[in-house]
Amino acid sequence: MIDFFLKKKGLRVRVAAIIHDPKGKVLLIQQKKHGNGYWLLPGGGIEFGESAEDALKRELKEELDLVVLSSHFLFLNESIDPKKKRHLIQLNFQVKVRELVPKLNQKEQAISGFGFFTGKEIQNMDLRPDTKEFFKSKAPKAGIYYQSKWVAEP
Repeated sequence: MIDFFLKKKGLRVRVAAIIHDPKGKVLLIQQKKHGNGYWLLPGGGIEFGESAEDALKRELKEELDLVVLSSHFLFLNESIDPKKKRHLIQLNFQVKVRELVPKLNQKEQAISGFGFFTGKEIQNMDLRPDTKEFFKSKAPKAGIYYQSKWVAEP
């Protein structure tokens, strides 16, 4: 019943991983919808009754075949559609993985690629939700709340 209510109201709670390579670049995945590509942190929706950390482990394994060794909460991002039809809450975690060798799951048709990017490169990308503010700082603080502008679909 609660699942129906959340979907009906357009609320989505998502977990996202911030994974750095040895050079400090951040792993992003690319999705394509309606012929347009955009970037996002790897992760996905939390299923009802699933903890945020369990969802993070499941999503990274499903999407990129990555095994989580450790994670800790960094910040919360919230984005609300100006028409009040959709509402996204994203819990962002710093994550360490066993092997930093992502492999695209062929069943995940929404994901079209991945790459590692510097904080400076991220500032010029179409990142959804828009968490660029976090990547501006050389030493971002944990436990911060960011509200970002909703990025409308074309």
